[in-house]
Amino acid sequence: MQAANEDEVAPSKPSRLVEQVIAYLRDHVASEQLRPGARLPSETTISETLGVSRPVVREAMRTLAATGLVEMAVGKRATIVPVDGTMMSRVISNAVLIGQANERDILELRRGVEIAMVVLAAQHRSAEQAAELESIVVDMARHIDDAERYLALDLRLHVTLAEATGNPLYSLLIDALRQLILVAMSTGRERWSEIRGLDRVQELHEQIVRAVVAGDPAAAAAAMAQHFDDALTVILAPLAAKSEATSGPH
Repeated sequence: MQAANEDEVAPSKPSRLVEQVIAYLRDHVASEQLRPGARLPSETTISETLGVSRPVVREAMRTLAATGLVEMAVGKRATIVPVDGTMMSRVISNAVLIGQANERDILELRRGVEIAMVVLAAQHRSAEQAAELESIVVDMARHIDDAERYLALDLRLHVTLAEATGNPLYSLLIDALRQLILVAMSTGRERWSEIRGLDRVQELHEQIVRAVVAGDPAAAAAAMAQHFDDALTVILAPLAAKSEATSGPH
């Protein structure tokens, strides 16, 4: 009985070995300053260096591949790959799926992230990015009645603002939130269409871009804050009303 309890508490030896190999490989990437395209040592080399079996090394490689750090191919050494928002997207989507987060949580998260994002964009955007942002909002105005085209342009606007910060982590965050952003945009457009408020949405987008292009962080932050405050009201009000109707009087 005692042995069984110890087994339940302590990790198995193979698991510990896999974790040791993972730690070694991450240290190797850091110490060697490996970048996307660089190859890790072969399974045989790692096995001999650490004194572990090749299956243990292979399992460690699979774990790193699952995190998006490396790419594996049969007969080839594992390669470092660029990080994208896939893993973060899965975490956030799973939180929504199991009810650990909801639409309000996503919008509030985005509000904080994107206000800070446009402040940096106003400070660091290049002339080319400024021209791109202006071009996007002009196209948005032209396609305001074309839902599919407008949503694609709206997403492109947010992606370009993230790139304009000069901080790659904002691009990763927007990439991770891409699908949830599209859902929120689609829902928001439906709500705004019902109350004939699409012009209001477009005007706020134009205010954001004008402020970023003018290099005015405070105005950019204010316009983005208003954009999300409007979105929170328009998207969440019907959900709140439905919840109240379902719960009934107390």
